[in-house]
Parts: sequence; structure tokens; C-alpha cells
Amino acid sequence: MKSCCLVVIGHVDHGKTTLVHALTAVRTDRLPEEKARGLSIIPGYAYRNYEQGTVDFVDAPGHEDFIQAMVAGASGAQAVLLVVSATDGIQAQTHEHLAIAQQLGITRAVIAVTKAELACPADLQSCIAELAATLAGTPFSDAPITICSAHSGQGISDLEVSLQNLLTNIPEPAGPRMPMLPIDRVFSVAGRGTIITGTLLGGDLSADMEVILHPKGQRATLRGLQCRGVARSGVAFGTRVAVNLRGIAVDDIARGDVLCAAGQGAASMCMDVLLTLLPEVLKPIKHMEKVRVLLGTSHEVATVHLLARPQAGLAQLRFARAVCGYEGQRAILRRLSPQETIAGAEILDTHATATR
Repeated sequence: MKSCCLVVIGHVDHGKTTLVHALTAVRTDRLPEEKARGLSIIPGYAYRNYEQGTVDFVDAPGHEDFIQAMVAGASGAQAVLLVVSATDGIQAQTHEHLAIAQQLGITRAVIAVTKAELACPADLQSCIAELAATLAGTPFSDAPITICSAHSGQGISDLEVSLQNLLTNIPEPAGPRMPMLPIDRVFSVAGRGTIITGTLLGGDLSADMEVILHPKGQRATLRGLQCRGVARSGVAFGTRVAVNLRGIAVDDIARGDVLCAAGQGAASMCMDVLLTLLPEVLKPIKHMEKVRVLLGTSHEVATVHLLARPQAGLAQLRFARAVCGYEGQRAILRRLSPQETIAGAEILDTHATATR
């Protein structure tokens, strides 16, 4: 059966979590702090089965303070569900989330204009016109737009049609050949032990496989796999998966670590990359500037060494701590102060030799 990992993006308070609940009957804001504050802090997860396959929803936080969590949630996503409030229109995080999605190489989208019950016809027309202008020239310019309301149910069935159409034409995977699982959660379950979760990149995972966790190089054995609450003997690329590990404690694993098959993958302190500066960024990246690199589910500080003319985009990232990635993987660069997204990066060589 086909599956598509869909990251739900958009500005804070535009109704992403409520819309996911309307589509899946699952509340993704499970932390007490999220319920108290009325906003998502970490990515939430839900899924919906259709005749054509299954859509895995990753509900990404919309607040600007949680961009790291948004990028972590988008790791491995094959498409986006962009949510825009009909009453507020396009806001700052709408633009930033769209820019990040493009820099991560995502090219498919479905657009939901929410809170339709609160907007007059003129507001709806204005919102759609603004969306069309914003998406023009992007990979999402032809994405279907649905006016809907998670509360009244207006347009939800139309939105589901767009999601099912997405399943019929899922982009070809572009991950590593080896199985690679950036870890977004780690916890323990009584009687079972250590559990990690993430979106699988690259090759398949199978039960009883010997694995290694980077960057520390810790070895472990797969005790079991679950996908959408069902035990599996194996899982394929692009699938949300929970992995039960044997031989390693919860305290020895951190969010941002990467699980690979034993003997595959390796952590690195230096990577050659191709940088793409966001067009709205006025201050260019400087040689030797320290930036925060969001790669998979990790976020580490690195020093940028420009290798050619700044406009050429060739650079080295020299990390303060080792990270694990693969050639062709996309990363996001953010300034340390003031915090802002400044560039995307495509990894050219994960184990580069530091240049002078």
C-alpha cells in the first residue's frame, strides 16, 4: 500500500492541529504545556487511511520560537499541507515555512484555507489572491487550494480528495541507499525497554537487524518494529516508525541521533555543501561565520568556510560536534543572533577534508 509523509506547516494559530484532528480524529497536541498554551511545541503525529494508501501527518509547530522542531518534523516529508487562516491571511511564518520546505527539496503541496466560517467572501477572495501571488514561481504554484472549516466541516471532504490525489502521484524517494532513521523521540515502555521514533530515510529496516547509532557509534539490536500501532517485520522508506531497541538505554540516546544499519553511515565534523541564500536575506553569509545547522532532527553549531566567490555557494561546514548525514541531503542554516533562517544547504561530501 502506498504511503505519503505529509508535514503540516503554517503560521501559529492558523488551525493546523484542529485541521489534523478533523481529518484523522487524533489530537496531536498531547503535552500538558501545549494544551495550556494552546500552541504546538513539538511535532505531533497522526495518520489517515484512504483507498489509495495512507497519509502520515506530521503537525509542525507554527511559532517562530520552534523552527528547529518544525524542520525536524519536516525531515523525510514528501509533501506539505500548507494551512492559512482566511481571517489573517499569509503571515511571517507562512513565508518562512514555505522557504524552508523548498530548501528541503519538497515539491508537492496541498493548500488549506481554514476558518472559513469566520471570514466574509471578500476576505476569502483576498486570501486566495494573496496565496496565488506568494506561490507564483515556486514548486507549489499549481497546488490545489481548498477553503474549509475544521469546526463546521465545510470543505473537509474536498480537502480529502486533494490528499487522495496526492497519494496517486507521490514523488520518487531521494534518500540514501542505506536505512537511516533520524530520531525525533526516545522513551521507554514498561516490559519492552527503549523505544525511538522517526521517519525512515533510505533503505528498509527489518526486525532483528544489527544497528548502530551515530554520532557516538553505539551498537544495538532491533527488538521489534511498529508502524501506525501495528507490529511489522519490516518498514520501507518514508514510513513513520517506532523501533524497539535491545542493548542500549534511553539515557544513551538523544533526539537528533541517527540510527543506521551496522557498518553503515558515520558521523562527521566537516562537510562540503552548496549554499542557497534565501532571497529575502539582506545580510550575506560571511566567511568564518558561526551558524546553526538544522540537519534531519539534529541542530548543531558550525563555522562556515566559503570555498569560492560567495555567489557560487560552495562552502564547508565545520561542526562543533559530529553529525550524521548523506550526500544529497538538505539542511537549513540559521543565524545565531538575531535568529533567522538565512540559507539552505545541499550536502556534497559528508566527510570532507578541512581546507586552508
